[in-house]
Amino acid sequence: MTVLATVYTKIPEGRLAIIFLLMFTFTAGNALKAIITMDRAGMILGWKFFDHAAHLGGTVFGIWYITYGHELTWKNRETLVKIWHEMRTNGPKKRGGSK
Repeated sequence: MTVLATVYTKIPEGRLAIIFLLMFTFTAGNALKAIITMDRAGMILGWKFFDHAAHLGGTVFGIWYITYGHELTWKNRETLVKIWHEMRTNGPKKRGGSK
């Protein structure tokens, strides 16, 4: 759902198809609207076939990431990489006690 939401955010009129039904094409916008509608109905009616809340969460994350998160992540990547590197090389810091 995150991938579909990111495609919709960048290219809402992009044409998509289901792998074994290539003769049926639809836009990313129509696909996202249909799946969101199905997932909202599934949550309201208590359907258990898919995790509808997870689908909706993935959709929200995909739209947020393309709109805001991508820029925030890449703008601060040097800081994030330094923090990650320190965590990986120094290991967890011990609190109190003697060495």
